[in-house]
Amino acid sequence: MRAFWVRHPRVVDSLVALLCVLWSFDNGAGLRIPQPVDPAWGAVSLIVAATMLVRRTRPWWPVAAVAAGGALMTEHFIGVALACALYALAAYRSTGQAVLGSVLAVVAVTAPADPAQWRAKGVLYAVIAVIAVFSGANVRIRRRYLQALLDRTVQLAREREREGQLAAARERTRIAHDLHDIVAHSLTVMVRLADGAAAVGDTEPDRARSAAERIGGIGREAMTDMRRLLGVLRDGGEAEPATQDLDTLVATFRTAGLPVEVRRQGAEPTSPSLRIAVFRTVQESLTNALRYALDARRVLVDVDYRADPIVVDVVDDGRGTGPAPSVGTRQGLVALKERLALYGGTVEAGPRPGHGWAVRVTLPLVE
Repeated sequence: MRAFWVRHPRVVDSLVALLCVLWSFDNGAGLRIPQPVDPAWGAVSLIVAATMLVRRTRPWWPVAAVAAGGALMTEHFIGVALACALYALAAYRSTGQAVLGSVLAVVAVTAPADPAQWRAKGVLYAVIAVIAVFSGANVRIRRRYLQALLDRTVQLAREREREGQLAAARERTRIAHDLHDIVAHSLTVMVRLADGAAAVGDTEPDRARSAAERIGGIGREAMTDMRRLLGVLRDGGEAEPATQDLDTLVATFRTAGLPVEVRRQGAEPTSPSLRIAVFRTVQESLTNALRYALDARRVLVDVDYRADPIVVDVVDDGRGTGPAPSVGTRQGLVALKERLALYGGTVEAGPRPGHGWAVRVTLPLVE
């Protein structure tokens, strides 16, 4: 029933208007319309009933009509119309306006009456006004409360949807970073080794054979990392490289022909996440040096664990930028910045004065 009234407000207003008309002609005989009907009172009743049709949008109109009709026709009972008008004012405006309307309406319909009837009539209409205002205010407060609950529910649903989208975006970014770390590094080294093996295959078969074996080893490591990544995607968490040893990583690049030197100062942090971050930093920097540093004679990896933050410098002396031996995603440094930002780290990369390229990474020492 409540849902029906909510969906059909015009029907409700029409029924209220009809009730006011019928009750205005009641003389205590069960809504029996007296004969003959007073034309003036009939006109007043119809005007009051007509204003009830706009009680939701213009609730002061019924109050004014009831007050004026009751003041002009004091011998007729105006209580039902008064209750409906004040209820609408309290329900669709405010309690303060409803109280003001009650005082004005009760005074208007009581003052012109016979002085002998002031007390009884005033008390009757005052009681009707109090009940109507209380009921209307209660409905208004409940309606606002329900609306607030609905708005909050919609807001929470939207927030959950946004959080789901952000979580999905973060997961896609994480997967892309991990794939880049695995694929870009491995393929770059493998392509360089394959080119070298092809170049010396006829003249130095032993070196070519060693390069081919190294290509197989790097491929197997990449497959291991890929399987580990797929397992992480199923179980959650962060994929760790198959090895986090910088010496092994550097040895791989030296095999590919990159002249890498390593200088470490201080003790390595105990936090696995920081060790992975340092490893990925060196891996990405050396991968870019192998791809782009032209005729590099020295690539220095300097890792300083002594201070907070940790500082990682990777510097090469290549003569400008050479052609990449493999196709890169051009997102390596971007991915590295995003990864290190999770730990509060920063990345600075750019050309060195004269020639070469430098990468500096800082990582807060948070265990």
